[in-house]
Parts: sequence; structure tokens; C-alpha cells
Amino acid sequence: MNIDAEPAALPADTDAPAPSRRRLFGAGLLLAVLLFAIIFAASRWLGRGAAPASAIAFAPAQADEFLIVVAPFRRGGGDPQPIGGTLANDLRLAPAAEHYRVELLPRAPDPAEIADLLAFYAPHLLVSGQYDAVDITLDVRLIPSAPPPLPAAGLGSAALSPAPTPRTYQLYAPAALERPLRYLDAWIIGQSYFWRGAYDEALPLLTEAQRLLPRQAPIDRRQAMDRFAADLNWQLGYIAGPAQGNWQAARDLFRAALRLAPHDPAPALGLAAALAQLNDIPQAAEILRQTLRSRPDAWQVHFALAEIAAQQGDSGIALTNYEQAITLLAVTPGAEHSLADIYLSRGYYWLDLDDPQKAQADLQQAVDLGREDVTLYASLGWLVYEAGDFESAVRHSAAARQLAPDRPDLAFNEALHLLAAGQIDAARIAYAEAIDLTLTFADVITRSTYFGGAYYDLADLAARQPEKAEIIAELQERIDLANG
Repeated sequence: MNIDAEPAALPADTDAPAPSRRRLFGAGLLLAVLLFAIIFAASRWLGRGAAPASAIAFAPAQADEFLIVVAPFRRGGGDPQPIGGTLANDLRLAPAAEHYRVELLPRAPDPAEIADLLAFYAPHLLVSGQYDAVDITLDVRLIPSAPPPLPAAGLGSAALSPAPTPRTYQLYAPAALERPLRYLDAWIIGQSYFWRGAYDEALPLLTEAQRLLPRQAPIDRRQAMDRFAADLNWQLGYIAGPAQGNWQAARDLFRAALRLAPHDPAPALGLAAALAQLNDIPQAAEILRQTLRSRPDAWQVHFALAEIAAQQGDSGIALTNYEQAITLLAVTPGAEHSLADIYLSRGYYWLDLDDPQKAQADLQQAVDLGREDVTLYASLGWLVYEAGDFESAVRHSAAARQLAPDRPDLAFNEALHLLAAGQIDAARIAYAEAIDLTLTFADVITRSTYFGGAYYDLADLAARQPEKAEIIAELQERIDLANG
């Protein structure tokens, strides 16, 4: 059997079943009806929507699975070709196939069935298309389930982080080529890596896809292909810049994306970020202002302008744009991660402006929105400690230490907060652990820095809680002895 061949349409069965088979036929029909009812009920129960006609062909996407669904291509002329089957087979035979699942639909779906297919199977990619003797045209639907992991926990990262927004690409390939969809092969496999944060693995595949893009497209497909190429350049720029730190390459890639999609805020943001990293702040700010004129609803642009204004010391513009970004995101479903990033950035900016109360409020918002970050927990722990909320200080400093258990400064912070909260025995144990952790450093200056900071933090606590002078003196003596 040729597995590459498109499934043929079944001929209509106009004959009644033979008498000797009527009972078997009736039982089979009843079983089919029951099976359909079970599948339909299950799909409704799972919230996947109505099951399309081919829904029992394979299992829907499972948790954390990158599912690629390919449909047989419709033929509008020319010789029959197994284009969909060949694409699915090439993807299955690729070395990276263990990172995704590929399924081929039994027949080409009608346009009205697409929504049901997406709802039922929940694929990350759905590829369908048609062809004639000259051209292959494709509809490629990309449906990421979540943003990829951030390459670094830097401030402002949410402004550049790829949003998991569904996108539909209308692509083209010349039918005369031996393997006309090679660029799509590379791009699809690259997506399976990109959206789970495996940027080093995605880079060569996306670069290959860029190299193989058709150099000439029909006029009616040129704009759509430019949009696809712009997004491809953007992904390459994201890998080069935020993920790998090559901001010169990122600048060129984002600039190429912006030329192809001048009204898309994403490449403008990328280019501005790259220019800022390369110390061309005025040009970065100008690009963002130009983008904001056409896209005043783009929270990412407001956020980026806030970050640049904060770096330049213009607190009025910074705070106005932080607030505008928060206002826009507050009514955006599923924006908790991005909103937390803005609160985190503004919280640190309030610290720069010497306003610890507002800083504490914003950092707490970031925590409440699910942000987990060592510096966030440590900063918030210290702020609430300074404000006298020792129980909260213990909770936040313990969370920071759990994320970075080898840092002596975090260990000493947790010990100090336990002592301030009156947990004397726990504080003694925590100080012993912090001292042992500090002694693992061979450099004398590094050890003295940690010990010195811990000693003076205890002195400050003694001034605030003189009733603990005896235990504080005991702990200071242990630090002195460890420091030699």
C-alpha cells in the first residue's frame, strides 16, 4: 500500500445489503451510532466542540504535546499528487520527529469543518491546501498553546515575548520543484522547537526555512508571503537577541521584518530593543513613538517606552506609559504573565525613585499574578521586613532561597527574618547553614563581604529589637569566628 497516496474518495454504495448480511449490517450500524454518540458526548464534555466527520481517525492533542495535523490537498488540475501525504511522511521521518506528533486526515476538509477540526483535535499546526499543474497554495494555521519560556528573566521581557496568538498563513510553492515544500518542512519542525524554548535547536531549522523560501511568488500571494517572511525574520531576531545576546544580528533581522510588515508592532519593538541594547536610545525611542501613532492600543509599545524613559530618568513619561500598559492589559484575557512583568518593572522603578511603599505594592502584584523570580522574592522580602511585616518577610525570603539555595546572601536574609519574627531556634539553624554555605567560597574577600553584610544587618535589628540583644550578640560572635 502506498502510504504517500492521498486517501481516495469512497464510491457511493447504492446497493441494498444481501439478505444474509442484513442482521450483521444492522448490528454494525447500531454500533457505529453508539460510538458516534459516545465520541460526541465526550467531545462536548471535554469542551472541544463538535466532532468533525473524521474525528475518530486519531487522538486529539495531549498535554504538552506538539501536534501537527496535515490534510490531503485538493486537486484543481494536473496529475494527482500525494502532496499532503508526502509532507506528513517527511515530517515523520525527520530526525526531530520525537518532539512532535504528525497525523494525516483521511480526506481534505471543507472550509466549514476547519473550526471543528481545530476545536476537537487542538493541534498546534494545521496544514491544508490545493494545487494545480503550476502552483501549490497552502493555508497554514499556527495555534501555540502558551508563550515559550523566556530566555532570561530580564526586566521588560514580556514586551518582546511571543504571544501565543493564532496565526493563519496563506503560502505558495511552485509545483514544478521536486520538493516544493522543503521550506515548510523546516519551518514546521522549527516551530516545534521554538514554542518550547529550545532556541538553539530552532535556529538552524528556521534559517534553512528562510533560505528555501520561494524567490518569486505570484502577485496575489506576494503580500501573504511577505507577512510569513516577516514573522520568520522576527523569530530569528528573537533567537539572536534575547535568547543568544547577538544584538547586532537581531537588529538586522528585526529591521528586515519591519520592512516586510511596516504596520506590525512586533518587529518595531524588536528593532527598538536591539537599538537600545546597542546604546542607540534616541533612535529606539523614535521608532516606538512612530509605532504608537498607528497602534495606540499596543501595550508592548507603551511598556517599552516606559522602560526607555526610566533609563533616561524621565519619570513622568515612564510612569504614564507604565500605567497605560497596565490599563490595556487589565482587560486582556490571559495576560497575567505580561501584567506581572510590568508590575515587576515598575516596582523596581519605584525603588529607584525611593518610594518603598509603592514598590512593595507593585512587587506584591507581580507575585499575586504568578511571577516566580529570585530577585522579586528577595526584594519583596526585604521591603516587608523594613516595613515590620516579619512573617511575610520570612515567607518571601524562604521562596527566594528555594529558587537559589546556594546563595549565602539569601540564606542570611532568611535567617535574619526568622530572628525578627521571633523564631529563635529556626534562626539559629538558618544562621549555621548560611555560615557553612559562605565558607564554601575559597575567595577571602567574597566570604568577608557576605559575613560583613550579615553582621551589620544583625546590628540594625538590635537597634530595632533591643530585647533580642543577647541572641544577636551570640550570632555576631559566630559570624566573627567564621570570618577569622
